[in-house]
Amino acid sequence: MDEMELVRKAKSGDTAAFEILVRQYWTKAYRLAESIVGETDAEDVTVEAFVQAWQSLPKFREQSSFGTWLFRIVLNQAKQWQRKTACIRFEAIEELESECEGESFSLRDIESMVCEQDWKRQVQSSVQKLPEHLRLPLILRFWDELSYPEIAQVLGIKENTARMRVVAALKLLAKMLGVSERSDRRRPS
Repeated sequence: MDEMELVRKAKSGDTAAFEILVRQYWTKAYRLAESIVGETDAEDVTVEAFVQAWQSLPKFREQSSFGTWLFRIVLNQAKQWQRKTACIRFEAIEELESECEGESFSLRDIESMVCEQDWKRQVQSSVQKLPEHLRLPLILRFWDELSYPEIAQVLGIKENTARMRVVAALKLLAKMLGVSERSDRRRPS
């Protein structure tokens, strides 16, 4: 059964068809949410997005793929989540900073922490530091494997803008990781 057939069945109230769509898109939706709100809140945002998708499914006009429509919902849910939790997080950061006052870390401690980090974790961390307008197209392209037209549709930008933002994100990411643009993609030593 193809995706649009599942969507039509789900629109008519078939929960089993919607469950198949959820299974197909859960990981990609989760990764998108995680790229915006972080690991701690990503599951909550993803669940909320699928609930919203189920409730809004009758309004889905099938002019785009279900995935593109869903990613737009995830994006909106994540941004709403950020607005709701912004004050709470600011207070938590202030509290953490006050707890760390007076702590001293030796150079050996810092070297040890850096050496223990996995390359993948460094990349993920650096991706999280990218500005949102660059991070989202990069995540959609390489983690969610969307095409540039799909990225443009999800983010409400032109296709060429999506391409330029992915390239800019890759260049900035390479700079953040200390990798030259012409390297053979090996991690820095």
